[in-house]
Amino acid sequence: MSSKPELPAMQLQQQQKQALNLTQRLIMSAHMQQAIRLLQMPVMELEPFIEEQIVLNPLLEINEESGDKEEGSTGEEKIAERGEEEKEIVIDDRDLSILTRLEEDLRDHFSANENPPLKRSSEEDKLKAYLENSICAEPSLYEQLMSQARDSFENAEEREIAKILIGYIDEFGFLKTPLQEICVLHHLPDQEVKKVLREIQTFEPYGVGASSIQESLLIQMRCLHKEHTLAYQLLQDHYDDLLHNHIPAIQKTLKCSYEDIQKAIEKDIAKLDLHPGMHFSSRPTQPIVPDVSLRQEGDQLIVEVDRDRAPNLRLNHRYLHLLNDPSTASETKHFLKRHLFSARWLVRNLQQRYSTIERIAQSLAQKQYDFFMKPNGTLKPLTMKMLADELNLHESTIARTVANKYINSPRGIFPLRAFFTTKYISEEGEDLSAKTVKDAILDMIAAEDKQHPLSDEKISTLLKQRGINCARRTVAKYRIALQLGNTQQRKKFH
Repeated sequence: MSSKPELPAMQLQQQQKQALNLTQRLIMSAHMQQAIRLLQMPVMELEPFIEEQIVLNPLLEINEESGDKEEGSTGEEKIAERGEEEKEIVIDDRDLSILTRLEEDLRDHFSANENPPLKRSSEEDKLKAYLENSICAEPSLYEQLMSQARDSFENAEEREIAKILIGYIDEFGFLKTPLQEICVLHHLPDQEVKKVLREIQTFEPYGVGASSIQESLLIQMRCLHKEHTLAYQLLQDHYDDLLHNHIPAIQKTLKCSYEDIQKAIEKDIAKLDLHPGMHFSSRPTQPIVPDVSLRQEGDQLIVEVDRDRAPNLRLNHRYLHLLNDPSTASETKHFLKRHLFSARWLVRNLQQRYSTIERIAQSLAQKQYDFFMKPNGTLKPLTMKMLADELNLHESTIARTVANKYINSPRGIFPLRAFFTTKYISEEGEDLSAKTVKDAILDMIAAEDKQHPLSDEKISTLLKQRGINCARRTVAKYRIALQLGNTQQRKKFH
C-alpha cells in the first residue's frame, strides 16, 4: 500500500529567524509631557497642580516669605554651578523608604530650630467647631425627591418602586428610560410603577419625572392648576406649531386672536422651567480668571501675565545640606539628585509657560490694537498659523497655549481663542474678520421688521452691498452660532 501524500499545511515547518528592522518613533520624556500639560492648563488649575508636585517632590516647598520670588531659580543656579550631570534616573521602590529615613534623620537634627506650634484657646476651639458644624451641603435632586417620597408613600413596596424610579431621573429632572424597560429590569408590576410615577410627578420641583420637555411643561401647568387655560391647550395640542411660530395655523384651529395667544405665552408658558432639575445640580460655577491682562498707559498696552496665583517655590535647604554633606550615603544622594533635576524642570516649564503666554499676548496687543483701544474697533483676521510663523512656534503650541485661557483688556475679558478668526476680503480690498461679519448680521437682524424678517438669502445680499461676500450657507451658520432663529421663528404677526 502506498502512503497518502502529505497535505501542504502539514509540510509547513516552524523556523526561528533573526531580522533587523529600523523604525523611527517619537518618545516624549515625562518632563516634555509636563511642559505641554502646563501650556494647556488655565491659571485656576495651576495652583493645585504645583501643590501636587510639591507633595511628590520633597525638595520643593512653598516660599511663604514675600520678596523672595527668585528662590527656586537660585536653587537651580546652584545645581548648574556644581556641574551636576542632567540625566533621568528610573524611579524604584526604594524611594519611599529613603524618604522615610531622611525624615527620621532630620527630625531630631532640626527639631531645636523649629518654632513651637501655636495653641488655640478653648474659645477658638469652640468657634472652629461651631463653624464646621454650621456648614451644610445643598441637597441633591435625588435627596430632595427621596425626602418627599418617604412622606408620600406609606407602603414599603411603593417606597422601593419610588426609590428605583427616582434613581433613573437625570440631573435635568427627566426620566428618559422607558417604563417598560425599568419594569423588566427590576421585575416590577407595570400598573404599580405608573401609579408611583404619577405621584412623583407632583413633587417639587414641578415638572420632574417627565420623559420630554412637552410633558414636563404640562406637568408644571397641572401642578399650578392651569390645566383649563389656553396656555395648557397650546402646549398639549399645538406644541410643534408653537415651537416653529406657526401662529396663524393655531389661530385658524382655535379661532382666537393673536393677542390671546401672545398673552398666554408671555403670562403662563414663558414662566415655566425647561429643566426643572437643574436647580439642584451640583455643578460648581467656574469663575473666569484671566491668565494675562492688558493695562493701558497712555497710548500703550502693557502685557502682564498672572504669576501670583501659582505658589512661589523654593528648594528645601535641609535636603540640600544633606546633598553637600560628604557623610551622606550615595543612595540618598542619588535620590536627592533625581528630585533636584525634576525641580529644575518644573521651574523651567513654568517659566516657559509664562513666556509663551506673554509673547502671544504682546503680539495680539499689537495686531488688535484698534480693537482693544477703540470702543468700536473691529478685529483683524488672524490665524494660528500666521502667529506661529511670526513667533517661530509650532501651530499646535499656539493652540495649546490659548486653550481655556482669557485675557483682561480695556474692552473687557475675552477668551484668547476669540482673536483667531477666518479672513474675509471686502470689495475695497479691506481685510475683515469673521467676528466683524457676525456683528453685521446681528445688527441687521436687530433692526429688521419683525413682521417681515430677513431671510438668510436677503442678509447675504445686503452683506454683498456692503462689500462683504458671504454666502447664504455661511450666513445660516453664523446665525445659528449667534443663537438666532430662522425667518419663521423670528416673525411676529401683529
